[in-house]
Amino acid sequence: MSTKTFTTAAGATYSYAVETGEHGETVYNLSRVFTEGAFPVGAIVIHPDYHLDPATPGLLNIQFGKSAPGSHDRNERTDVPMLGGQHDPYVVGHQLVNPADLDPKTDTDTETGEPVTDPKIQFRGLVAAALTETNSPATTATTDTFKKVQDLVTALVKEYRADKATPKREAQYAAYLNTQRAEKIQPKIDAIDAQIKALMLAKAELTDKLNTYKTA
Repeated sequence: MSTKTFTTAAGATYSYAVETGEHGETVYNLSRVFTEGAFPVGAIVIHPDYHLDPATPGLLNIQFGKSAPGSHDRNERTDVPMLGGQHDPYVVGHQLVNPADLDPKTDTDTETGEPVTDPKIQFRGLVAAALTETNSPATTATTDTFKKVQDLVTALVKEYRADKATPKREAQYAAYLNTQRAEKIQPKIDAIDAQIKALMLAKAELTDKLNTYKTA
């Protein structure tokens, strides 16, 4: 895997190698680059919204750490990213985000009143952190940890959108979700088929009775 490097809006430099997950997820294996060398941070996984019937189209899921095959439990993840402080070093869980947050804006900053020239990804839930990768209680990340995560995820989403391989991976993930959608619909079809058979039997019985009256 080739390695690429980017620098965030806050000036943090990261290097990463990309791999494709089982269902088309984009897996970023990250290292933080300092003057004295690069230090592994962990993995962040990005893929389209996992909901089968999303309320808001186009969202991305940001997952902290790699999933075990077939598992969505954060306590079974590996390479959970170390982005926090001394008491909350590991950022855990996941976040749904809207990549459109990064589109050109004409908004003004609510604090400064200045035009927003460098928009950031907005999280839909609280960013959680923990003392260990797994099997320790998750707590709300500190303000410093939140800012570091937001800064990194903003830059990663930009990398994700610019990656020429993203459409192919997203198509693979869509096919994975379509399989689940089909599995969800099939029982409803089976139930309707059963109702049709019952109605056809009832119709046959009534028709037979009707014919009896007509020939009497």
